[in-house]
Amino acid sequence: MIKERIIRYQGKKITVLFSVDRCTHYAACLEGAPEVFDSSQRPWVMPDAASPDKVAEVIITCPTGALHFERKDGGAQEPVPAENTLIVETHGPVYFLGDLEVRDQYEKLLLKDTRIAFCRCGMSKVKPFCDNTHARVGFEDAKEIAPDHPSVPSKEIPKGKVTAVLMKDGPIKLTGPVTIKNGQKDIIFQGTKALLCRCGASKHMPFCDGSHRKSDFESELGCVKII
Repeated sequence: MIKERIIRYQGKKITVLFSVDRCTHYAACLEGAPEVFDSSQRPWVMPDAASPDKVAEVIITCPTGALHFERKDGGAQEPVPAENTLIVETHGPVYFLGDLEVRDQYEKLLLKDTRIAFCRCGMSKVKPFCDNTHARVGFEDAKEIAPDHPSVPSKEIPKGKVTAVLMKDGPIKLTGPVTIKNGQKDIIFQGTKALLCRCGASKHMPFCDGSHRKSDFESELGCVKII
């Protein structure tokens, strides 16, 4: 499994779990419930400052999975989306929303989650997660990610989970029903198999074109440990 640095903020009716390694300061939480999430305060998370329903509602808008919750009041736990969607942010990470298992190239289970931001520039210090390095280094896609990739009509895609295999010093191998969209929410792929670039050098983003073989890309996980 991937060992993350997680801080638990205990409330009377709900506990908020914060993964330090996955936060990219997207700020959906700060905007959605400023009375609960306030980065100028310590502690910065105050679970009892709003209803458990409100806290849960805002947490599931965090696209990186840095925030999760545990209900203590009998309320519904986090739902698993019925469809799997990847959003390729222009010059940024890949946001996943759905039912996902992350495995290493030997099929060892590393993580199960419904929300993840995968690094796409190849330079994150917390691979496979994004840490906003793309913004600091000025990462840019080689060209506009247009909806021109061969795809399968959505009605032919079955339901179910997606497995993301992290190939050593290589791409992410996706297996399972998934829809991939660009930053403008245009569908660029629908199917059950895809290879996603994570070295930052592909000329056919977001898909792998073998550029990692010619680059110095290394897929080691920085401060995020596998146990």
